[in-house]
Amino acid sequence: MKIFGWFILLLFIFSSPCVADNFRSDSKRFGNSKMDIVITEIDRRQRTSVLDIKIKSIGSSVGSSFFIVCSLRDLAKQRGGFRHIVKIEESPRRGQMLVGFLKSAGESPEILDAQFAGSKVIDLEQFATICDKIK
Repeated sequence: MKIFGWFILLLFIFSSPCVADNFRSDSKRFGNSKMDIVITEIDRRQRTSVLDIKIKSIGSSVGSSFFIVCSLRDLAKQRGGFRHIVKIEESPRRGQMLVGFLKSAGESPEILDAQFAGSKVIDLEQFATICDKIK
């Protein structure tokens, strides 16, 4: 009986928990043939994500910028309804972005990762009107 209990405990400790699928956003879902951008979350930690951003065709610079920021807003909602983020482009590698999710605008970004020191806090709700229209 004691061995069975240890087995169950070890099984619980070493089994991987059910985790929501990593975030993915594809510009083709909007039917815009000029823009081809895919954003994939490749690493998820407690309050940070590393995104891989593949750009085959940028389309308009304004359109692609809004696609990216609206995708960040969708990810922040999925990660727990965060409103404020910090980001570092081309980190940890070229074509990637490190994103941190803040509990408030006043929270220090360095709490999430030392790399965020001095990063500008972005309020994603400033893009709500535009992002809500393109869905």
